[in-house]
Amino acid sequence: MDERSARDVVLVQAIETADRTRAIWSDADRIAVGQEAAHAVGESAAAGAYLGRRAAFALSRLVVREPRLRSLLGHRVAGSKVAMIATAAAFIVGVAAAHIGPAQRINLLAPPVLALLAWNVAVYALLAIAIATSGDGASRAVPAGLRSLLARLLGAIPRGWRDAGDTRPLANAAAMFAADWTRMAAPLWQRRAAGILHVAAAALATGEVAGLYLRGIALEYRAVWQSTFLDAGDVARLLHMVLAPGALVTGIAVPGAEALKALGPASQGENAARWIHLYAGTILVVVIIPRLVLAAVAWMGARRVSRRFPLRVETPYFQRIVRAWHAGTAQVLAIPYSFDVPARAAEGLRAMLSRALEAPVALAWVPTVRYGDDAPPLPSTLPAAIIVLFNLAATPEADNHGAIVGELAARAGGAPLIAIIDTTDFTARFHDVPQRIAQRERAWREVLEARGATPLFVPLERPDVATAAASFNDLFERSPS
Repeated sequence: MDERSARDVVLVQAIETADRTRAIWSDADRIAVGQEAAHAVGESAAAGAYLGRRAAFALSRLVVREPRLRSLLGHRVAGSKVAMIATAAAFIVGVAAAHIGPAQRINLLAPPVLALLAWNVAVYALLAIAIATSGDGASRAVPAGLRSLLARLLGAIPRGWRDAGDTRPLANAAAMFAADWTRMAAPLWQRRAAGILHVAAAALATGEVAGLYLRGIALEYRAVWQSTFLDAGDVARLLHMVLAPGALVTGIAVPGAEALKALGPASQGENAARWIHLYAGTILVVVIIPRLVLAAVAWMGARRVSRRFPLRVETPYFQRIVRAWHAGTAQVLAIPYSFDVPARAAEGLRAMLSRALEAPVALAWVPTVRYGDDAPPLPSTLPAAIIVLFNLAATPEADNHGAIVGELAARAGGAPLIAIIDTTDFTARFHDVPQRIAQRERAWREVLEARGATPLFVPLERPDVATAAASFNDLFERSPS
C-alpha cells in the first residue's frame, strides 16, 4: 500500500469511526463499497490492496455528499515547494554570509567558511553516533527540533478542512484523522525533512563559496593570518590538515611555514585567489558532496516508505473489514429457545449483525426450540456465527437454558456461539424497578457463563445498533474458532 492509499484508508477509517449514527455514511454504503472493492481486487489480493481500493471507492462517493472533503483529497505533501524555498533561502544566506568587511582581508585561520566546515564536521559526528546507536542516521543527522518543525510543514492538514467540519461527524472525523495521520506519517515526513535540510546545507555552502568568487571579481581579497598562540609552523600544520581535500581536488599545494611567515600579522598579505580555491575545493569535498549524498539517502528512504507505507491493519476496525471481505455474505444461524421472536426484534437483530459484521447478512432462522427440548442439529456447513436467542422475561435454568447452550457449543465445531438475551418486554415492564432488571441479568450471566458463554443483553425491538454491534463484535472476536 502506498502513501496515498494509506492516507485514504486512514481518512475513511476516521469518517466511519466518527459517524456512529450513520448520518453521512450508512451501513448499506459501507457494505456496497466493500462488495465493489472485493469485485475489483479479487479474492487473492492482499489485505492492503483491498483496503486501499475500498477507501478509494468510499471517498469517491463521500466527496459528492460532502464537497468540503475535496480540500483534503486534493492536498498533497508540499515537499518539492518546501525544498525549493529552503534551498533558495539557504543559498541567499550563504552569499550574504561571505561578506568579510570593507578591508577585504581574509584571516586564513578565521575565514567565513571555517565555521561552516566545523559545523558540518560536527553534524557528521552526530550522524555516525546516530547510525551506531539507532541505525536510522539518514533521518537523524539533523537537529530534532528542525526535523520536527519541517515535518509539520510537510504534513500539515489544510486549515480549510479543519475549519469546515461544522457538522458533528465531520468535525470529529477531521480531528481523528489529523491526529492519527500525523502520528502514522511522522517517520516519513522526518525523512523528507532530513533530505530538505541536507540540500539546504549544501546550498548554504555553495552560496558562501559563490559569494567569495562573485566579490573576488570586483574586489581584491588579501590573505593574511593572525594568532596570539600559533606561530608560522603551527599555522602551516593546521592549514595542511584543513585544506588537504581542497589541495587534492584543485592541485594547488598548501604553502609551507616559510611562505606563511611572509603572510604574518605585520604583512600586507597576498592575493587570496589560491586560498579561495583551496577553501572552495575543501567545502566541495567536505560539505557539498556529502550533504547531497545524505539528502539522496534520505529521499530514497522516504520514497521507499511512501511506496510501501507501513500501515498496521491488525486493529479490530481493519480486521472486521478484512474478515467481511473474505467471508462475503455472512451466513448466520439464529436459534430461538422458548421464545417466539417478534418481527421487529428479528429486524433489530439483522440491523445489529449488518453493523457488526460490515457485510450482507443471510440470517437463517431455526424453528423455535420449545422449553425442555434438545438442541436442533446444525448444518454441515458451519455458518459465520451461531446465535441462540432467549427472552429476559424467562427465568434462567441451568438444566434447560444452560444445557442448550452447552449442547450447541459442543456441536459448533469452531463457529462462534453467541447468546443474545432480548430485554425488550422485561425492561418495559420493570423500567421503574431497575434492581429487578439487574437481578434478572445477573441470574442469566451465572447460568450461561457456567457453560462458557457470555450473554449479550439487547432490546432487539429498539436496539442502540452502534452499542449492540460493538458488544457483539467484542464477543465475536473473543469466541474460540
